[in-house]
Amino acid sequence: MGNHARAETTARSACRPQLRRLRDCALPTTPPPEPERSCRRSKRASLPSPSVDQMDGRVKVVGQVERVDGASLTYAEFVDRFMAPNCPVVLTGLTASWRACEDWTLPGPGDRRRPDLSFFARNFPSPLVQVADCSSREFTDQKRLEMSMQEFIDHWVGDAHGGSSAGDRESSLLYLKDWHFVKEYPDYVAYTTPTFFIDDWLNMYLDSHPIHRDSDIANHKNETNCSDYRFVYMGEKGTWTPLHADVFRSYSWSANVCGRKQWLFLPPSQSHRVFDRYMRSSVYNLNDDVSEKLFPEFNKAEWLECIQEQNEIIFVPSGWYHQVHNLEDTISINHNWFNAYNLHWVTTKLQKNILKTFEIYVTILKGFANGTWQLIQA
Repeated sequence: MGNHARAETTARSACRPQLRRLRDCALPTTPPPEPERSCRRSKRASLPSPSVDQMDGRVKVVGQVERVDGASLTYAEFVDRFMAPNCPVVLTGLTASWRACEDWTLPGPGDRRRPDLSFFARNFPSPLVQVADCSSREFTDQKRLEMSMQEFIDHWVGDAHGGSSAGDRESSLLYLKDWHFVKEYPDYVAYTTPTFFIDDWLNMYLDSHPIHRDSDIANHKNETNCSDYRFVYMGEKGTWTPLHADVFRSYSWSANVCGRKQWLFLPPSQSHRVFDRYMRSSVYNLNDDVSEKLFPEFNKAEWLECIQEQNEIIFVPSGWYHQVHNLEDTISINHNWFNAYNLHWVTTKLQKNILKTFEIYVTILKGFANGTWQLIQA
């Protein structure tokens, strides 16, 4: 077991009695209260916001995500106020001891920090990393590329030094996503998972059940022996993630090691407003001129906004659609996870996926059967 895993196990053991008492409560059989009614939010005017410039006034922002001092918040309070009612929150004061905040950054203007790209090139020469081309759409996501860490850093540095013209800059923006850093470097303890997020059934299971059991095959494919849902993201100013709800409808948390992000959140009860009338396709980019004909309910959607600063952690509840923009050069640490409080979200999503797959399979079989019958009759 690596040092990072030992540190997380120790922290998990410390709060296990409290977690066990909470899990002994009956699993909810109905969805949590309507988020927009139960989630506390601050008024939009209470926090300076670049939303009009960033989003060009295309969405209706009705409030800000609540901010709370994580150092003075108890686990029980977090559960009662945010996790159980499925409400987003920004937590401050939890990253001061993180090695990543020191090693991965350099001093910037004022009290700001900026990415130390040379540190990654020297210390984490991953064979390949997955990078999103922010200018190129592929199905419902951005086109993904594979390159070495050095190639990615060279591209970033080239942009920073004017390597691409202003007209070509948007097409040059690459965003490193879904880097399984903990799995690749288990002995480097970059951070400690905050107590609020340790009751993580997804990663606890994957840590104990290797997906790639043959290490030779895994290494040949540039894959880690065990997958997980712990990621590092790195992107220069202007990189972004399209509108989506998280995988499996899990919870997620995202910590800014450095940089600044804008988040826009839509409550689950309004998620139909970003879909077409047939609930088959959703809005890809909130910056686009969204067609009222294709998405007739879109203009009725009411969004919460968050400007996440460096060293802040945002809790993303299940089923909340969100879009994220990097307002500065940014490095973040991200986990997807679930437990008893959102298990019904996960099982419902998986059941829907299974049903959808079955319907596609039946359609294919019907087409095959009809074609075969026509051949027989010919």
